[in-house]
Amino acid sequence: MWGGGGGLVEYRAALLASHGFAAMALMYLFPDAQKAATIGFHYIENAFRLLQDYPLVASDKIALLGTSFGASVTLSLAVFSETVKPLCCVCISGSHVLTLKANQSIAESFKVMKEHVHKSRMDENNCIIWRDTLLPIPEDSDLKVDVGRITCPLLLVVGQDDTNWAAVESADDMTQMMERAGNSHLLTTLSYPGAGHLIEPPYGPHCRSCTFVLQPDQQRVVVLWGGLTKPHAVAQEDSWEKILGFLREHLCHSVKPHVQSRL
Repeated sequence: MWGGGGGLVEYRAALLASHGFAAMALMYLFPDAQKAATIGFHYIENAFRLLQDYPLVASDKIALLGTSFGASVTLSLAVFSETVKPLCCVCISGSHVLTLKANQSIAESFKVMKEHVHKSRMDENNCIIWRDTLLPIPEDSDLKVDVGRITCPLLLVVGQDDTNWAAVESADDMTQMMERAGNSHLLTTLSYPGAGHLIEPPYGPHCRSCTFVLQPDQQRVVVLWGGLTKPHAVAQEDSWEKILGFLREHLCHSVKPHVQSRL
């Protein structure tokens, strides 16, 4: 699941498929405000069941991978959904502060950022820095995803120069929550100095800032994602190999050969 830019973004799913994983890229953010107001747990749970029912997929060996807001959705599903039970989760540049609960729409879950948009600021080039909208991390567990309830392995990928989301502070708080709950053995965190928000698969260009279309009102802004070119490139290469290793470790044991057939 891609982030707040919305649309159907398939390249990461295609790359996963090239490594033998049956992968579904899910479009869950729509420019149509009426449609956006109806998309929530039910929609995503149906997509999960669709993948489970596919004859070449091992129904009990499914992972969730989300980036940015998609990571928030991933964490929410892993904790709050009664039907989505992933075998493991990967969250890239995400936060547990934005939550999606069973009775919420995706649009409603954005309210936290909208309520705190006054905390955003501009850099010297008039690029928007959003990370402060999620700070300080709330102490009240009802205001964030209770990751202490996660029961599957979780991989967090964090850029220490993320200027878009408070991913570092979120990862620190999630670590503390899981330690208190006694499930920190399920957590692996990859934290990269000098890496920004858009930690993509390797060998693509480093995008420090760019135009961004806000959903669902289609407003165009220029967002600062952060990162320095060389360390960001290192983070992309290293994290991709470790994501593949993490998925192989938790999904591929005892998998029949036909399950890995290319779709």
